[in-house]
Amino acid sequence: MSAPTVRDATAGDLPAVAAIYTHYVVRTTMTFNTEVRTPREWIERFERDILDGPYHLLVAELEGVVRGYVETQRFRPKPAYARSLELSVYVDPEARGTGAGGALYGELFRRLEDTSYHRAYSIIALPNEASVRFHERWGFVHRGTLTEAGYKFGQYLDVAYYERAL
Repeated sequence: MSAPTVRDATAGDLPAVAAIYTHYVVRTTMTFNTEVRTPREWIERFERDILDGPYHLLVAELEGVVRGYVETQRFRPKPAYARSLELSVYVDPEARGTGAGGALYGELFRRLEDTSYHRAYSIIALPNEASVRFHERWGFVHRGTLTEAGYKFGQYLDVAYYERAL
């Protein structure tokens, strides 16, 4: 299999991105989202935050098929947080171990160089050792854990905050 190709997402990629994310919403505790985003929500978010906004949505393709994505979004709503980003990276379960996640982060961090952004945050639902190890390899440092902060699939879940200087 060839190496992943990373590029800016287009509106045409949104169904593939949505399918990847939907898997994690309905089958895992890796996201605290419990409702699937509608196609309209994906389009509105893409147009507002990516096309007209300051944020990123990159996709990783393997053999011409979108197999993962990374997105940036506002970390917190108050103005003083404007130089901080929250990152989310998701890889199609069938593409784990292909390097798609690393390719996405590599390209994203290259693009964030020489920007006004100062810190990146990844919020990891626990337990998730694979995500913790992945983020630590990319220079993220554990900054704290909120216990039983979320409730999904009949259980309370912890969430860890990881930070990386940009």
